[in-house]
Amino acid sequence: MRNKLPGVETWLIIRKDEGENKTKYQISNTPADTTIERIGQMSCSRFWIERAFEDGKGEAGLADYQVRGWTGWHHHMVMTLLAMLFILQMTIKWGEKAEMLTVQDVKYVLEVILPKKKVTEMEILAIIEGKHQARLSARKSHHRRNGC
Repeated sequence: MRNKLPGVETWLIIRKDEGENKTKYQISNTPADTTIERIGQMSCSRFWIERAFEDGKGEAGLADYQVRGWTGWHHHMVMTLLAMLFILQMTIKWGEKAEMLTVQDVKYVLEVILPKKKVTEMEILAIIEGKHQARLSARKSHHRRNGC
């Protein structure tokens, strides 16, 4: 290890989550003195990192670049990551008042309110509640149709 950075050693991490019959494999270059608990935390956080990239591709345009050079690609990535950060901050801010809030909801709210000059918190909450009612109705219909 040099300057507290990972070295050339690689570790094979084999993980089987409780209640699952699936074994997961990962390779890591974590330093040798890293605790097994920390390695477990990092291994389990992988889902949320992948989920963030999925949301970025689907909602913030991460995969929609059409550039011919590195400068344009870097500009696109910066703008997309800033949009994702803004959406995350909105999700955190509004998540307490609307617990089923998703990235798609935040994007929809922004599409509705950005063209307006002034929007109240009550209008935003009404938009989110309407989306949640539609989602709940679709879920119930799906369960009825499939006999769940």
